Amino acid sequence: MHYTQLFRSLREAKGLTLEGLAELAGCHRNTVTNVESGRPVKFKTIAELMEKMGYTAQSAELKSIALLWLEAVSGIPFSQPRTEAAALKAVSSYRKSLRDSARQLETEVINRSLAARQIDLLLYAVRHPEMLTILENVRDLVTTLNAAPDAPALKVAEDTK
Repeated sequence: MHYTQLFRSLREAKGLTLEGLAELAGCHRNTVTNVESGRPVKFKTIAELMEKMGYTAQSAELKSIALLWLEAVSGIPFSQPRTEAAALKAVSSYRKSLRDSARQLETEVINRSLAARQIDLLLYAVRHPEMLTILENVRDLVTTLNAAPDAPALKVAEDTK
């Protein structure tokens, strides 16, 4: 079933016309028409209309609409068991990879006898990968300048006086 069909059937089950729902929701009739015709709409719009019809955010009806809408916009058949199984398998694989990486990092930290300050810096780098990019660029610049035979020596601001 498509989300548009379910939406229409839920609206009709509440005894609402297109105009009636639009008036209840304080929107234009075309908004409801767009939802039911499958025109691109934000899910927020659908959720607000569902709320006006009396379906809470936790209702099975809204959850079904959400799943069907997501399928329609993504093209991924989320409601089919094989899709769920593939997603669970991918998540499990990701978690295993994450655990393996954590174990490898722990082993390296132990083997290299890192100090607490070094571990703190590593944790900061993990949380702020953009800093690693900056450091890599600085390293590459210094390496390039030091490799050039006629390169001027890098000086800090205090050295130029």
